[in-house]
Amino acid sequence: MTTFPILYNNCYGGFAFSDAFVAEYEKRTAKKLDTFKALFRLGADSIRCDPVAVAIFQEKGSEWCSGPNSQIEAFECPVALAKYWEIDEFDGDEHVRVLVAEALADILHTFMRTGDRIVLERQYAVIMGTKDKDKEKDKDKEKEKEDKWVPLVSYWGC
Repeated sequence: MTTFPILYNNCYGGFAFSDAFVAEYEKRTAKKLDTFKALFRLGADSIRCDPVAVAIFQEKGSEWCSGPNSQIEAFECPVALAKYWEIDEFDGDEHVRVLVAEALADILHTFMRTGDRIVLERQYAVIMGTKDKDKEKDKDKEKEKEDKWVPLVSYWGC
């Protein structure tokens, strides 16, 4: 399953980048980084998913990127659920919450509007991460059928 990283703070204290991170980000993008404003943008505009910020994190690591009272980590979220995540926070300690129920509700609404069962099943498999597992199960079932195949032999006339 294809995933993308979401940056979050994994300790009490609050999300903060180190000065070295901010300098590196500004050098690579030629943009002034206001972490506070960037944190509250959603989706692709969020600093949490920004390709440059993620690349710096992956190259330099958590310790180098994390600011005071912060421990930046990356959560791998399935691409199929890219619109369905949020940050839960208590005293600065954050957790990425994937909103699977909302994703399932959206595909159900699409099915009710279109009536396309095949699309519903495909989207459900992608969201639940069973797409590849179902292919493996189908292969196993076919193999079982081959293994259990018994040639028809007529016993009449014996």
